[in-house]
Amino acid sequence: MGVIGLLIGGVYGLANGAIQLGASMNQSRISETRLTNFTTAWRDYLENLLPGIRLSCGLEKAKRGAGGNLLIEGGQVPFVWTSRVRLADAVEFAIVRGKETGSLQLNVRHLKRLEKPNAFDVYSQIAELTLLDGLKEFRWEFYDTEKKRWFATWDADKHPAPPSHMKLHFQFLKDPREYVFTYWIANDLVAQQ
Repeated sequence: MGVIGLLIGGVYGLANGAIQLGASMNQSRISETRLTNFTTAWRDYLENLLPGIRLSCGLEKAKRGAGGNLLIEGGQVPFVWTSRVRLADAVEFAIVRGKETGSLQLNVRHLKRLEKPNAFDVYSQIAELTLLDGLKEFRWEFYDTEKKRWFATWDADKHPAPPSHMKLHFQFLKDPREYVFTYWIANDLVAQQ
């Protein structure tokens, strides 16, 4: 009877371990697919920007581990999930506190220009969507071709033309890897006059 109990316990242990391993592999596959889709969407967006966009980032105080919010005005609208957000005049990528303690999340906010801007804001928010959550840190960097350097902030008033490249640096709380992606911003192909 004891041997049968040991055999049944062993089979149960193996089956339970196989189920947990399968669930872990499935969760990892889902995370990698989401990350691949996120980076592909960024690449498609930045490589197809129209001439005349305004890009501003890091001009306000940022949360610990974050690089400030990124505002893109005058371009096509990325991360569209309803027809209503296609009408946005600007897009803001905001770093906000996450649901978990000590975590951050990256949200995209679609903004509509106010008919009568006030002293506090020029835009009203149409919609907001979380793109990444459970982040430990998230930073942007921008390459200035004139100074041949990377900068953590970009002011559209000081630099009317957008940077030629942008880097995303981020890390998740539950993943020791640091992700770094560099994107070319197509707006630098605007004809010189």
